[in-house]
Amino acid sequence: MILKPKNWDKFQHYRDRCPPWIKLHRDILNDRIFASLPIASKALAPLLWLLASESKDGEFDAASNELAFRLHIAIKDIEAGLKPLIDNGFFIDASTMLAPCYQPAIPEREREGERETEEKPVALEIPNWIDVNDWKDFLAMRKAIRKPMTPRAIKMMFSKLEQMKKKGIDVSQVLQRSILNNWSDVYEPKVQAVQTTMERRAI
Repeated sequence: MILKPKNWDKFQHYRDRCPPWIKLHRDILNDRIFASLPIASKALAPLLWLLASESKDGEFDAASNELAFRLHIAIKDIEAGLKPLIDNGFFIDASTMLAPCYQPAIPEREREGERETEEKPVALEIPNWIDVNDWKDFLAMRKAIRKPMTPRAIKMMFSKLEQMKKKGIDVSQVLQRSILNNWSDVYEPKVQAVQTTMERRAI
């Protein structure tokens, strides 16, 4: 499931997307609906807003196991805190929104009555700074672990990798590390690993 904070475009607007910090409006103190949420939901909300800031459109993977890994919180606590936030409209399910198809490997199908037609796929342009073989292997791994990528998830992944590239991180190594460990997401290496990579490039 892909989630997005309600009114994210209105309140979290920046000239440069994916900021290292977020805006937290003090009006939340006077929001009676937020005040009535369980403590678990109130504690979880700011962390989810931080995850949303990692993408240009505020969307993030809200699978329980993914959130548990990223936030270092038990899955049962994630699920207990997340449901009230969704039920009360603080986060919306972006995976149900209409979106264009970015890659022919993931055709969109829709059924009208008893007829099923296949939409014409739109070719996905893989950024030239991503190794094609690494990307194909990553997609294959996601499919093998039964977590195939949707077009929207691919868009978010490209954005995340681009932010890493801007920091001087080798995205090929990032993808290969996820493939090796069967990770459904990509993660920045520790500072020591990044420094070692940059030092090798300088030699």
